[in-house]
Amino acid sequence: MSSPSSTTSTPTRAEPVQASKQDDLTIDTGSRAKRQTAIFVFLAFLGTASVMASLSWSSVSIPVDEVVTILVGGEAEKSSWQTIVMDIRLPRVLTAMLVGTALGLAGLQMQTVFRNPLASPFTLGVSSGASLGVALVILVSPTSAEIFSGVGSSLFTNLGTVAGAAVGAAAVLSVMLVVASRVRDMVVVLLLGVVMASLIGAIVTILIFFANEQQTREFVEWGLGSFNRVRWGEMPYMSSSIAVALILAVLTIKPLNALLLGDNYAQSMGLNVKWARVVIMGSASIMAGAVVAYAGPIGFLGIAIPHIARGVFGTSDHRILVPGSILAGIVIALACGILAELPNSSLNLPINAATALFGGPVAIWVLLKARRGFAL
Repeated sequence: MSSPSSTTSTPTRAEPVQASKQDDLTIDTGSRAKRQTAIFVFLAFLGTASVMASLSWSSVSIPVDEVVTILVGGEAEKSSWQTIVMDIRLPRVLTAMLVGTALGLAGLQMQTVFRNPLASPFTLGVSSGASLGVALVILVSPTSAEIFSGVGSSLFTNLGTVAGAAVGAAAVLSVMLVVASRVRDMVVVLLLGVVMASLIGAIVTILIFFANEQQTREFVEWGLGSFNRVRWGEMPYMSSSIAVALILAVLTIKPLNALLLGDNYAQSMGLNVKWARVVIMGSASIMAGAVVAYAGPIGFLGIAIPHIARGVFGTSDHRILVPGSILAGIVIALACGILAELPNSSLNLPINAATALFGGPVAIWVLLKARRGFAL
């Protein structure tokens, strides 16, 4: 979707109508507020239940009361359970929560800035750009095995990887913003994102071709996506990167609401649209880059989570959608993680298989609605 060229111009078919959206952002009845509060409480409950289920269910089932005992510092019935929960499952659960938060917010930001309900790090090629940044940093680095195997903890290696991924994501986002400003058809923008991802994929393939056998194998495994790769050594770097981007996302809630109503309206409210976009896209790039660097290119969550948040909360107000997307993202990512773990089985699915099973139908639904003039 593109912004109107003037304040008196008629909105395009895919553009939100300012009057209805302004009402949605400014009018909040008591019943709606109570309903939204109840939804927040329910999502928080689901999130807590999902955390406990993720810590309890996997190839080895551990009773919930034993998990609670371990978390509060007590002694478990079996000493092996202590290691399983604290050293394997808890980092995986925290990674899933960070991924759900980051991709949910990044998708929300991109959909608002592009005014495109199908925008996400995955569909616009941003994840591919981040993958290229990771490949450039890692495939030529002698410490690449540390990142891929999840045991690296050096400041230079971790921050270098996140920086490479964020720069790659920002570069693709910049190109796609220029394209979106000149192309009105949202489907064409998405097709260009697919082409961009294919071109980047070709460059990554060339880098892999010249890498050694071990780097190639580990890079391919990383590309499948996983919540299991991050350990306590990497957790501070991943969480701090996403925390910085999260702060930027919270600070840009008002600009996001203004941009939802169009560039002319935002400018009339005194917003510097150019710099607002820079900060918002910087936040989205950091989040997408951190996720790709540590968990791999995770698909479909970025497009599905914001739409689920809009649906359950019944609003376009980012004061509600930002925290709502965080909670929804945590619940959905944890649910996908449980599915990928195949409880009571020694087998694990790639996390992208689980996210595709969940997010694919949502993406199809959004695409069908978009063809009928669906607006954010």
